[in-house]
Amino acid sequence: MKAYELNEVSWWSHWAETKWLSPNAYVMFSRQFDEYFFNRGGFLQIAADSGEAIGPMEREFEARGRRPHLLLQSDQLSSKLLRVLAARGYRIADQMAVMEVDDASFKVNRGLRIEPVTAGGLETWARIYLDSFYGESGKLQAVKDVIEKVAEVQDATLLLGKIKDKPAGIAALFRTGKLCGAYCVATQREWRGNRVASTMLDFSRRLAATEGRRLILQTILSEATEGLYLKLGFTRAYTKDLFVKDSGRTPK
Repeated sequence: MKAYELNEVSWWSHWAETKWLSPNAYVMFSRQFDEYFFNRGGFLQIAADSGEAIGPMEREFEARGRRPHLLLQSDQLSSKLLRVLAARGYRIADQMAVMEVDDASFKVNRGLRIEPVTAGGLETWARIYLDSFYGESGKLQAVKDVIEKVAEVQDATLLLGKIKDKPAGIAALFRTGKLCGAYCVATQREWRGNRVASTMLDFSRRLAATEGRRLILQTILSEATEGLYLKLGFTRAYTKDLFVKDSGRTPK
């Protein structure tokens, strides 16, 4: 589990500033992206003393004028830590499924050609990302700034899928150890229903296998995409609970 968490934090650290409060506890914040996903705290692995880090995490949020959000591994939550969170006014607002795949046979679109993104294709990648996840391009420069840096990272690969030379889908792969994380899997709206995402993931799985790595991904349960991944052969490795602080309670 710790290795899975490190892959995720390492990837999103290219999108947000990550501050380590200890070798195990972190917070990340972004000036460009307001969503909680880019502004949250967590642990690589929840330990017996993790409750002691909640206060320092909150102070980091308070210093930035942000509402505290914590994304914590569900099956590692002890009754002690849950009491700490309840006393400080937290509630569970959503969940994330961390998923993995070994052998699978995805239904693919043979007409989709997948290639690594070169410098000339970065804006196209960014536009598909924004079209899929935001429905508009207001954050184009912010996304371009991120992926221009990501494109220089040895362990990262940006992928672009085309149908008849028309951009249709994207994905990003990030490698740590024996894991390859699939991120930002998105389909251009006009190409939805053409097995673009499943083809991108099939390509990613095969590439990871040739490198001796396991393909993993994460999905927020409220976005209702887990069913698609289950149909493709992914299984849950574990879940994480999104805690949000509702009240101003700060125990002494």
